[in-house]
Amino acid sequence: MQRGYDQLIHDIAIQDLPVTICIDRAGIVGNDGETHQGLFDLSFLSGIPNFIIMSPKNFEELDKMLEFAINLNKPVAIRYPRGGEGNIKFDKCEDISLGKAEIIKEGKDISIIAIGKMVDRAVEVSQLLEKNNIYAEIINARFLKPLDEKTILNSVRKTKKVITIEDGILKGGLGTAVIEAINNSDIKDVKVKTFGYDDCFVKHGSVKELEKKYKLDAENIVAKI
Repeated sequence: MQRGYDQLIHDIAIQDLPVTICIDRAGIVGNDGETHQGLFDLSFLSGIPNFIIMSPKNFEELDKMLEFAINLNKPVAIRYPRGGEGNIKFDKCEDISLGKAEIIKEGKDISIIAIGKMVDRAVEVSQLLEKNNIYAEIINARFLKPLDEKTILNSVRKTKKVITIEDGILKGGLGTAVIEAINNSDIKDVKVKTFGYDDCFVKHGSVKELEKKYKLDAENIVAKI
């Protein structure tokens, strides 16, 4: 995908062609090594006009996204990680609508906005927070572009405390998009913390090791909250 960046712009996006790009091994890829980390796609795709960017929380949502993308007749990128599903079993999987997020759980104390595999992490974090009587609202962004600003900002107005969780670099990703949406709104005095990977090349290591090192495991996120 990195090597084909020019083709994405010139051969697909400028002509607004109905091409669906499926990005496998997005995010941390564990033992595949440093050169195979798929951490930049959300950021480098978000700046290309006409591209729709999605990431599913599980297999069922991936299936719905693929069907949606094919019928949309637009340039679409769907990114998903190496390996299988997470440990969380979701009660529902709403149909996909363009630029529409999914509210996984309603809460009053903090808004947790996650995308892709990190929706699992958001649920884990919320379960730990509830032991301390902190009730989180969880939003599955589904789309990085177009971002569902309405759903996100409605939650932010209620809680005034926000964290974002993503399996990619922070610069130009979900956290950046959410902060921009808040800054462009009329909402004041919001506290935001973004969780993702720093502006660096992430070294070789297992997914569990690297998530712990970069404080993306549930315990570190809860401690920061």
